[in-house]
Amino acid sequence: MRILLYLDPSPVRGGIEVYADRQAGRLRAAGHEVAVADRIDPDAFARADAVYVHKCASVDDLAAFPPDKTTVYIHDHEPVCPRTYAYTPLGHTCTRPGGLWPCLFCAPACRDWRGALRRVLSQRRRKELLARVARLVVISEFMKSRLVANGLPAEKIVVSPPDPSEFPRPAGTGPGPVDLLYAGQLLRGKGVQVLLRAMALMRRPRMLDVVGTGNMEAELRALADRLGVAGRVRWRGFSADVPAWMAAAACVVVPSVWQEPYGLVAAEAVALGRPVVASDIGGLPEACGGKAVLVPPGDAAALAEALDAAPPVSDRNRLQSIAVDCNRITRSPA
Repeated sequence: MRILLYLDPSPVRGGIEVYADRQAGRLRAAGHEVAVADRIDPDAFARADAVYVHKCASVDDLAAFPPDKTTVYIHDHEPVCPRTYAYTPLGHTCTRPGGLWPCLFCAPACRDWRGALRRVLSQRRRKELLARVARLVVISEFMKSRLVANGLPAEKIVVSPPDPSEFPRPAGTGPGPVDLLYAGQLLRGKGVQVLLRAMALMRRPRMLDVVGTGNMEAELRALADRLGVAGRVRWRGFSADVPAWMAAAACVVVPSVWQEPYGLVAAEAVALGRPVVASDIGGLPEACGGKAVLVPPGDAAALAEALDAAPPVSDRNRLQSIAVDCNRITRSPA
């Protein structure tokens, strides 16, 4: 079968690109002919037996795909939120169905406000086009519920979480023992600011390694200074071998404040047998599969409590054979 995978070009290699790469490798291993495209080419779409769309921001471009043989993978909240994050500029989680109200007032606060306004005004058409394609694939039951709540047909939506057997394994020996680890982009929705505040509230000092880069790095470094925890935070930058960092960690922290459609970092850490403390939001509970301590998103005090209780780095070898504490922390936000 000739399969065409489509993704909009992006300067950042994130979870969507990783997911698409893994799918392409799996399809090629199964004997399919797979091509990857980042521009609209109706002739190429016509030649393909099946078209898999992983990222297409433009509604006009989405209309170019042949609906009868197109599968659209929904990796974020774009079909229901023009900002794609499903939380407001004030940091509040949004669970409303997308539409002119209140999206028309929320969307311009994002960086690309002209594009956001265009998405708000064309949102109804986007949903109509998505309802026409052969299949919609989401990464979690949480995301399916979001699409159904926004009027997309449940019978066309398939839930397909990642296969843990495909998760990358450590390529090297690792950086040595790591206490607390955050791995991911340094963006507001990832909640590193909450993690730093939790570091300042902990009863016993612990070291945090931050692996990743992003547009909030300077702001987060300044926050660590103000909170007095800069000496306990090591900014490691980008790593091509994040699994090695995870395997070395006593605890992996996923403090997201946005509604993660799934949470690959959490799922990969669990697959490596690492203790995980994560926000109880979006698809993260599904990604953790009951093998994590979950805390209310944005609650630095609850996160500090969970990290105080997490096994320390000195117990790392013993942790290899210990089941993760799965007790849910239900402390209300301070």
